[in-house]
Amino acid sequence: MGRRRKERAEVRRKEKMKRALFLLPLTIFPHFLLGCGQLGIGLPDHVIAQVNDELITVEEFNQEFKDVVLESEKHEKAALEDLKKAFLDQMIERKLLAQEARRSGIKISEEELTQAISEIKKDYPVNAFGERLDLRGMSLEDWKVRLGEKLLAEKMIRNHLNYQGEIKENEVRKYYETHLSLFQIPQRVRARQIIVADGEEAIQILKRLKKGESFEKLAKEKSLGPERIQGGDLGYFRQGERPSEFDPLFSMEVGAISDVIKSPYGYHIFKLEEKSDPRVITFEEARPTIIKELRKQKGEEEFQKWLKGLKGRAKLRVNKKWLKS
Repeated sequence: MGRRRKERAEVRRKEKMKRALFLLPLTIFPHFLLGCGQLGIGLPDHVIAQVNDELITVEEFNQEFKDVVLESEKHEKAALEDLKKAFLDQMIERKLLAQEARRSGIKISEEELTQAISEIKKDYPVNAFGERLDLRGMSLEDWKVRLGEKLLAEKMIRNHLNYQGEIKENEVRKYYETHLSLFQIPQRVRARQIIVADGEEAIQILKRLKKGESFEKLAKEKSLGPERIQGGDLGYFRQGERPSEFDPLFSMEVGAISDVIKSPYGYHIFKLEEKSDPRVITFEEARPTIIKELRKQKGEEEFQKWLKGLKGRAKLRVNKKWLKS
């Protein structure tokens, strides 16, 4: 349970960071700009980088980067410098992709922009969203412009990741044979539980169950768990997905009722409803999923090649003084 809670906490932390940045990180390709030697000569002090005909100013960078510092733990100076450079890379990538999207005639409709704004705002309490912008020193209109740029960049990426070429049968077969572990389905069980806070109460309930009373009915009447509404139905799960107190279910016969089992959460009684044997997904079953995965991989490979050409044609300059500051 501790591991699963940590994993969920990490997911929530990453989602929080994503909302704070107001952009999806364009990191499906490596950061490239700050190590490529394209350093700006003669850029004004208030300009960090030039991306073709667009400039990234110190003010613009600081407005967006401020949330990274606010949402992250304290960084050492060296780590913060690396973070700043990586974030600048991201801003430059976003501008390049948005520029190419406009050149290609790709647009973001008012409806798309409004929907994106609504999705972001719903994660904030009333007035908190505006306060967040104030904290960053950014107006709502400036934020909308940058959000539109981000949406354009995302749409450009999606267009180029959509691989339409042929997927050969031998490629599909090879993927299946070299990734067999992905197609192993372990044993699963479906069970019901009754959980109560008192051990003596659990013993009395177990006696009633042994006399033939309905497990589902008693779960609705007595259980403290949220699944009581479904008669204690926990659904399907694999061994290891639940606390160790649930492990006896995997050695029980279908229809059997467990003894009273104590856990940190209370006193449990389980009933095993269904059990599936472990098996291997056949090649034919796996084929559609593999084709989808190969299309994704090939789309990313093609996107990398396209992006390399886009970078090669772009006029990019970075303020050398700012990098050393």
